[in-house]
Amino acid sequence: MLRPGRLCGVEFPVALFLNGQGGGAVAARKAIARGQEVFNSVAINITGVGGLNDLLNQPSISGSCGTCHDTPDVGNHSVKAPLNIGIANAGPNSPPALDISRLPVFTLWCTSGPSAGKTFQVTDVGRAMISGKCADIGKVKGPILRGLAARAPYFHNGSAATLSDVVEFYNQRFGIGLTAQQKADLVAFLNSL
Repeated sequence: MLRPGRLCGVEFPVALFLNGQGGGAVAARKAIARGQEVFNSVAINITGVGGLNDLLNQPSISGSCGTCHDTPDVGNHSVKAPLNIGIANAGPNSPPALDISRLPVFTLWCTSGPSAGKTFQVTDVGRAMISGKCADIGKVKGPILRGLAARAPYFHNGSAATLSDVVEFYNQRFGIGLTAQQKADLVAFLNSL
């Protein structure tokens, strides 16, 4: 006999959830709530972010996920803020925890301004494609986080296959020090948006 969530004798996770097994709805809601707390409260030392640290002339800013994804519990930007958090970097500056091996790499050479004579390797030119300014290389506007789970792969260049990859990138990039439980809870929260 077939029933919802069961096919050829295999019980699917949604059926376990609906049947109250494996922790069910209560455990899932608790994980989401813990993830929301991580998103809103865990301190992040924000450094080296083009469009933020450089423009504010502050080498370090104390924040949380909500510093950049700043509509509480939703993750929208409320102001236009193209940022370079290092996702598009390639070569020796490749981002931690992201697989860029299948992405094209663009080599850009700056001919004017403070970066004149410098060469950049990136997988996404970012806002520089529009402005023509070297200062805008790799700067992109963060996406709305609502409905994020349905939009894999993640980041503008598709370098994160899963939300776990996204969380691990931020954890390594900013040295956050999340525990395995906090990472899982943050992924549960992001999946719920």
